[in-house]
Amino acid sequence: KPSMALAAICLLATAGTARAEADMDAGRQVYEATCSRCHDSGKMGAPVLDDMSEWTDRTEILWSDVHEQHLDDGFLDDAAENPKKGITAAQMEAATNYMVSIVTKK
Repeated sequence: KPSMALAAICLLATAGTARAEADMDAGRQVYEATCSRCHDSGKMGAPVLDDMSEWTDRTEILWSDVHEQHLDDGFLDDAAENPKKGITAAQMEAATNYMVSIVTKK
């Protein structure tokens, strides 16, 4: 029985890792399609992804707040209003998690 429990734990850990990698890949895709146009260059005052000094005080901001702020400021379209060009809250969360993972590695 203990070996079966260990096998189950290993299986769950592997599934969790695969899920985390899929989530990061989804975030990367959203970043590349939507966020990179400003965060790669600093356009419109966006913090550049590769410049850690620009992110010092930003890593604790909630993704939902960033999503709302970007919608309010006109940087993004809401998927509910513009399904072809808009971004959902889940997509914003994935992109933000991806960006935070890059920034915190530096």
